Amino acid sequence: MRILLSSVVLFTLTISNAHSEDFPLASCAGWDGTLISRTGTDSRNAVMEGNVNQANFQEYCERDQGYETVAHGGKLTVEQCVALYMKEDGEDTYRSTADCRKGTLSFFPSAGEPVRVTFPLPEDADISCASGMPPLIRQFTMLCPQAARKFKMLDDE
Repeated sequence: MRILLSSVVLFTLTISNAHSEDFPLASCAGWDGTLISRTGTDSRNAVMEGNVNQANFQEYCERDQGYETVAHGGKLTVEQCVALYMKEDGEDTYRSTADCRKGTLSFFPSAGEPVRVTFPLPEDADISCASGMPPLIRQFTMLCPQAARKFKMLDDE
């Protein structure tokens, strides 16, 4: 019985991790969050919520775009880097809402002002990493895949 229970718990944890999905955040060099919930996909009230956790900071610190870790010329070990961001940002949560019919997305960061964007974007729109647009585009495609296909934001597979 104990082996069966342990197997079920291990299987459940494996499934949970295998199905976890990123919550794209508005910085190409920063970390992504982890998706907690997504409801109303392809509706006028699509919502997704996410947070950041140790795994998000681990990936960020190993990639180290800011040259903070010893391996990239900085002063911190990966573990120190993770601990620093867990302390500073470990409670951060994020939320995005979309009206798929109108093509609007509103992103609510844990700090700062909300960002609102309407799709399709104009042809001359800045979609560089510096604009913060790539993660917002990804959020919209996650919440409104039908509209994203209509706006030619997704490749049909």
